Amino acid sequence: MDSLKQQIVQKLERIPEEALQQVLDFVAFLEWRQKSDRKELLSVKSEDLRQEDDAEWLETDLSDLGSYEPYDWQPGELNEGLPVKYYPGKGVVIVEE
Repeated sequence: MDSLKQQIVQKLERIPEEALQQVLDFVAFLEWRQKSDRKELLSVKSEDLRQEDDAEWLETDLSDLGSYEPYDWQPGELNEGLPVKYYPGKGVVIVEE
């Protein structure tokens, strides 16, 4: 056991029994916070990647779209969606009416 853990154990041995529940609650909080921070970092990274992909797609050269055959939409295949707008640095957002 390293010295820091030894110090913690020594202090725990001197704490009154009724205070140990508070220590246990605090350790549980620290575990929860560490897991939450890790999840938050993962979600931020995936959000950053999505924004990069969106920006790349929006900056794509679409000048040759006229060379493709028009798509024949089938009934019910193209539903009306929500209006969106692209804001540089922010991405695509739904336009509030």
